[in-house]
Amino acid sequence: MAKVLLFAWLLILTLSCASAQKPATSPANEPRSVRTVRSPHSMGPDLKVPLCPAHFDDSLSTNGIAGSQDHGVAPPEVKTRVPALMTQQAIAGPGKTHVGNFIVIVNVVVDTQGIPQDLCLEKSSGYGLDASAATAVEQYHFEPAKDRGKPVKMRIPVEVRFANETPPESPQTIPAKPGE
Repeated sequence: MAKVLLFAWLLILTLSCASAQKPATSPANEPRSVRTVRSPHSMGPDLKVPLCPAHFDDSLSTNGIAGSQDHGVAPPEVKTRVPALMTQQAIAGPGKTHVGNFIVIVNVVVDTQGIPQDLCLEKSSGYGLDASAATAVEQYHFEPAKDRGKPVKMRIPVEVRFANETPPESPQTIPAKPGE
């Protein structure tokens, strides 16, 4: 009898736990973009670069900026690229065990003349690199997006890669004295 009561109690507990679980979500119900989060290593200049919103509602028919649903629009292409400068904070920041390689993604609207506008930060790395990337991308020049041969505005992400070519300091080896 005790075994039957124990079994019944476990069955009731299992069923009540199963019904209390949240229903599974399908990919269509999940958020498609995550709000940009500033790096914990962001510094004064980085804080001046605005963060991107979680989602843009761009389309040629609503705001005149080509979006992903505007099929047949040829995206802008970089004509002139300005190098972004690695900062001393980024070189020193990661520590001696890590060679700093960083990626900053800056989101811009390329206008019909190929000039970047409405810059915001999509991926932050901090250490002054967000500001450095933004300064460089503002000076880029693009071949504008085209819709049936006509230039149109389009929002694009621009990935800026930084690589610290300075190897981490290795410990000094002191030769042993004879007899040690």
